[in-house]
Amino acid sequence: MIGNPRNLPTIIAAPSFVGLVVITSNLGETSEWYLNQNNFLRSVRNFISDVRPTPANAQVCAIHWQVAQGTSLENIHFYMTKFKDDPKTTQQGIYMENGSGGFLSDLYFVGGKFGAYMGNQQFTASGLYFEEAETAIQIHWDWGWTMQNIVVDNCNTGLTIVGGAGGPMSTGQGIGSLHLTDLRFHYVKVAVSTSVMSDNSTALLLSNSGFYNVDTIVKDTFKNQVLLRGGKGTVNVDTWGFGRVTSANGTTAFHNGANLDSPVRNDSLVTGGRKQFFTRRRPKYDDLGFSQILDAKAYGAKGDGKTDDTAVLKHLFRLPPTYTVEIPVGSRVIGQAWPQIMATGSKFADALKPRVAVRVGLPGQVGVVEIQNMMMTVKGATAGAIMMEWNVHESGQGSAGLWDTHFRVGGAAGTDLTVKDCPKLSGKVNPNCVAASLMLHLTPDSSGYFENVWMWTADHDFDTADQTQVDIYVGRGMLIESKGPTWLWGTSVEHCVLYQYQLSSAQNVVMGLIQTETPYFQSFPEAPAPFKPGAFPNDPEFHNCTKTSKSCAMAWALRIIDSSAVHVLSAGLYSFFNRYDQTCLNSGRHDCQDKIFYTEQSYDVWVQNLVTLGSLEMVSPLNGVPTLGKPNRNGFASSILAWLGGSKNMTGQRNFEGYRIHSENTLDIDRFPEACQNALTALVRCDNYTDEWTIPSYHGILPRDVDVESVCDQGCARSISDWRSAVDTYCGNATWHIGAAAGVLGSFVSQGINETCQIDKKTGKYCNDIIYNFTLSESIDKMPTNELCSDCYVGRLKMMQASPFSYYNRDPFYEDALKKAVKRCSLSNVPTTTKDSPFPSEPSEPPFCLSEVTHTTKAGDTCDSLALKYSVSSAAIFIGNPAILNCTDMVEGVSICLPLQCKTYKLQEKDTCMSVAYFAGIQQDDIRLLNPWVHELCGNLQSATNILGRVICITPPGGEYDHAVNTTNSDPAYSEYADKTVPPPSGATLATNTTEGCGRWYTVQKGDDCARVLVQYHISLPLFIQANPSVSEGSCTADLVPGRTYCVGPTKEVLTQKLKPIPPHTRFGCFAREADTTNRSVLTLADAQHVKPMSIVACQSYCLLQGWTVWGIQNGDSCFCDNQLRMDSQIIDDSKCNIHCNGNTTNSCGGKDAIEVFGDQDMLRVQYASLGCYSWSKQAIRGTTGGDTIESPDEMSVDACASLCTVTKKSDFFALWEGKLCTCGREMTPGAKTTSMDECNVACSGQLGDICGGKGVAEVFTSKTKNVVASEEHHRFFL
Repeated sequence: MIGNPRNLPTIIAAPSFVGLVVITSNLGETSEWYLNQNNFLRSVRNFISDVRPTPANAQVCAIHWQVAQGTSLENIHFYMTKFKDDPKTTQQGIYMENGSGGFLSDLYFVGGKFGAYMGNQQFTASGLYFEEAETAIQIHWDWGWTMQNIVVDNCNTGLTIVGGAGGPMSTGQGIGSLHLTDLRFHYVKVAVSTSVMSDNSTALLLSNSGFYNVDTIVKDTFKNQVLLRGGKGTVNVDTWGFGRVTSANGTTAFHNGANLDSPVRNDSLVTGGRKQFFTRRRPKYDDLGFSQILDAKAYGAKGDGKTDDTAVLKHLFRLPPTYTVEIPVGSRVIGQAWPQIMATGSKFADALKPRVAVRVGLPGQVGVVEIQNMMMTVKGATAGAIMMEWNVHESGQGSAGLWDTHFRVGGAAGTDLTVKDCPKLSGKVNPNCVAASLMLHLTPDSSGYFENVWMWTADHDFDTADQTQVDIYVGRGMLIESKGPTWLWGTSVEHCVLYQYQLSSAQNVVMGLIQTETPYFQSFPEAPAPFKPGAFPNDPEFHNCTKTSKSCAMAWALRIIDSSAVHVLSAGLYSFFNRYDQTCLNSGRHDCQDKIFYTEQSYDVWVQNLVTLGSLEMVSPLNGVPTLGKPNRNGFASSILAWLGGSKNMTGQRNFEGYRIHSENTLDIDRFPEACQNALTALVRCDNYTDEWTIPSYHGILPRDVDVESVCDQGCARSISDWRSAVDTYCGNATWHIGAAAGVLGSFVSQGINETCQIDKKTGKYCNDIIYNFTLSESIDKMPTNELCSDCYVGRLKMMQASPFSYYNRDPFYEDALKKAVKRCSLSNVPTTTKDSPFPSEPSEPPFCLSEVTHTTKAGDTCDSLALKYSVSSAAIFIGNPAILNCTDMVEGVSICLPLQCKTYKLQEKDTCMSVAYFAGIQQDDIRLLNPWVHELCGNLQSATNILGRVICITPPGGEYDHAVNTTNSDPAYSEYADKTVPPPSGATLATNTTEGCGRWYTVQKGDDCARVLVQYHISLPLFIQANPSVSEGSCTADLVPGRTYCVGPTKEVLTQKLKPIPPHTRFGCFAREADTTNRSVLTLADAQHVKPMSIVACQSYCLLQGWTVWGIQNGDSCFCDNQLRMDSQIIDDSKCNIHCNGNTTNSCGGKDAIEVFGDQDMLRVQYASLGCYSWSKQAIRGTTGGDTIESPDEMSVDACASLCTVTKKSDFFALWEGKLCTCGREMTPGAKTTSMDECNVACSGQLGDICGGKGVAEVFTSKTKNVVASEEHHRFFL
């Protein structure tokens, strides 16, 4: 029944009216038409009901409201005889004896014995106003009830709890739980009339409420005892109640009327000065004209349950033709009597490929969407349907909302999901009755206001007389990832397989009252069947359930994970059956299921007035103390006043914070379906150390600071196993662009855990610890047999061989070791061959060998023995052959490429670069040039021999190089050219724009990196980039394309013709440090000193490659880098920079103690310090000539002024004022007056964020430390 919201129709009961109720939701004198708990989908709104003309003693009621879910009374005025006019009046506004509702809002009651006389399993009421009744509200039974924003004026009693509050005085089922919040009572004698019994009391909570001139706020009428006093004026109650309270440590005790901790309500969730929770009734649109309304039927929609109206809806919403109905931001959608948007067909049939049926807004969109009086449904086998995805975020409080809109799956004619199609207890899951993956998804960037939303997977056939039960399967109810604000007023979710409500990384959520039911068919099949977890974030796995339990693998009612600022204002979480058997409930054991409410890694979670039924545990925090149902039994259900386990502490704290192998920003992740992306980005609950194991490696003993027990936690192994299982399920055969399977990185982590956590069965110790203590042996052949053949060692090798994700197929050593173990240990039926790499290989030619000389390794070969035999560097052998992992213990039978020959020297134990240079007759710097692995100061000459061997080159590999052909257009610091051009290898595909004037080629293999290629072929990065323009400086390795051929030895002639121009640069002059300062360089961030040969371009390349933009050369052979000129530098005469570059006599390269400075920009940045803000009525600095003040209306900045004054004007001081003026000076003006830095507040004209003085004031700076005034206000360096 819907009245005109602009002019409410009035229904008046005549004096001759016969009957008890004017409007009823359930007919029948001797028996009712409808089962009260199945009396769904009823709504009355926009009326006035007046029963005053009827006899005052006839007990006439305006509305009889015996209803269940999906029902509402809204915007109704009730008029009854006022108590003061007739104290014997029996009239009442609402009579409700039972049911399972429901939602009441914006109801106005005047007069009556009772404004509302009510009893129900659960209800949510908001915006009710009572005036001049004897009793505003009388509750005679409930399990749970939330009342919000209730106003009572001039009534004797505000709320009466009938028959006491539990205990021996309780009548019938009694009052289980009442949550009263945001109340305002005025001129009332007793606000709440009740009684308190400590053994199983009602859970009564008052919060954020005000009482004005109320004599008594709460009174125990049985004992005639005041529990909470009122008084004259206003008495505010933050949080007060009586009932059982579970504290943060998990203990539960009875509170006999006491104050409780109050949550802080986030501003986004509240309204008004009283910070009451925000509510918004459905928009009435009573100011719209007909031209502003689009009627779907007028545009051709049939709405008959048979015709596909998708095209019409797409046209109305101006959307492209897809199988998803997209409701764009800015839409207002109104149904007449719950018209259905029905998903059906093969596009929604695959549970492994979930598809959205209705999408509200697009991710990231902000604005207005208002939907009311609609119904979302499905037809037939639609296992992959996501019934609604909610993406929109409000642009104003409550602007994105859903009112009186319901989700119904099956149990109705036309759905192909009726008792005929899906009978209960068939003994198997009918795939045609698997009907949806998820009902409603609130995505991370969304927010929403949801009022009176019922989400029902049918447990019975809705449209048959006997309402026979059915088996229909929906995976998940409501998934909330919203960061808020989100309000759920009067919502319920029932009979989904994995969970009803799940908050995953959610914030700022209000839930009052929520109600759930566990599927009646569970635990057959056991959850999560018939679905597979992993398609959506934090899907439950049910690992803790034993095979024999029939009450464990059942749906969660509510899960709160990684969430905060959650307010649960009453929850009714019910489990009535176990495999359609109610013995678990009727016996009194209430063991239909073990657990019903789960928390994990969440805080600022406030759960008040929790009611559960049929579950052994009421709340089950991960790793925490569960709250049990039996000790908290109150009448038929179990209830507690408040659960504070997560209010001020973390609830459900994990053993590990966890990490994600992939994120939504992972490159190329968008190539995968959304369910696959969810699986890939799922949290791995492991020690963060394992996050480093996403590449193949050998997993031996852990570092001392890593706890092996933490790494080997059983939950971690289970978590990574779940990750891999979900990825396999929802990604299938999908691969990354390189051809690897979607879950390849997680498989590497799993392999690392398996190897690290291998246990010796005999001792119970970790095998890594046992192997670590083995006898130190030079080779596998010399290992003691008992160690080689031990379960740990052989087991490790077998484990590695069996997996393509181990290092077994990367290092021939392990295959060789297993073969030798099989032989020495007399093992049988043990495979030793390597598994195919998880990275598909592309066919390629045999590796190119520059020297064209190869060697097949034999027993006893070492890098040193081969280096001496072939006159090559031992390091070059090791670096150029990835198959060699140990220079002293080579695997036999491996073909290796020998480097170019050179004259060699074998290092002795006490050799230094100086002693080698003396012996070889070369410069010390030449040792580094000929052996690039040697550090700048030769510090690793001896230490590196353990890995690289002892044989080094003392002449250029491949022969001496003729420097005479160099020109001033090429950089003499590089000498990696080939003598002549040779064609690329047969069938080679050159990298893009690679020069063909090349004498040496290399085809890149998978796993190659730039460093290895450059060292192997003795070519520098700049020259390599010149010959191969597709490679860039900052991403050389990433730019290498496996299978493409690159030039690693260009010829001089070709490159000098096609040489890239030298990058442009600016010479700023000759600089030195002031004599009275410390002997540091004018450029300090990097240097390469005494380098032969040296040139401007060589120094430029050296600095730019490291990211420095300013460079300078001193003494002809030393290069310095920085991003600015350091303080205390002074420009000197160019004649001081008079030393030619070492190796290029055309250019000068600084002088003795003088640096020639260059940069890649026109302006030289200078280091400076602020001296503070000064009054400019008398100029604070003075002493320059040639125009000491420069004006730049558009381009002034602090850096620009500093460079101009320091470099051009040679000034020690500079000042900025009025945003655009720069003044240079040699000294401070005597008597210059400082002022507050707050007065220097005018932005520079040319640089956002810079301040250039102020009006009539200037900020003064200096580039010399001797001028700095060290004060807290004025001393600030700009580095």
